[in-house]
Amino acid sequence: MAGAVLLFVLLTLPKASASDPNPAPAPAALTASVSDTPDAVRLRIQVSGDVEPGSVEVRFAGRKAVVLIRDAESRAIRSQPLRLPARVAEEGATADYDVDGTLVITLRKQAAAHDAGPTGDPEAAAR
Repeated sequence: MAGAVLLFVLLTLPKASASDPNPAPAPAALTASVSDTPDAVRLRIQVSGDVEPGSVEVRFAGRKAVVLIRDAESRAIRSQPLRLPARVAEEGATADYDVDGTLVITLRKQAAAHDAGPTGDPEAAAR
């Protein structure tokens, strides 16, 4: 979709413990939040359950974002829409983990001149 920015985030999660080598798969859970700083937007994404590496995707369009968890067949199994306080730029984005395992993505805000552009639907872009 034109105007949509896509950021793939690879998650590496701890494997099963040695005491239980074949645990039953846990359903995936997703929690995401947005915070605002003067020059950046920060997303905090926490995923738990049986989530494969590379299965978390974040899509941006205008001031909207959608966090998606996909299964092995690339079907969306969990999603959470987010409203961003400003339009963001993919260039210069950073992604790190907090000490509690929460993924933190920091995106620069776009300059005000870009705010007049068209907005898209990140959920439609995810299909």
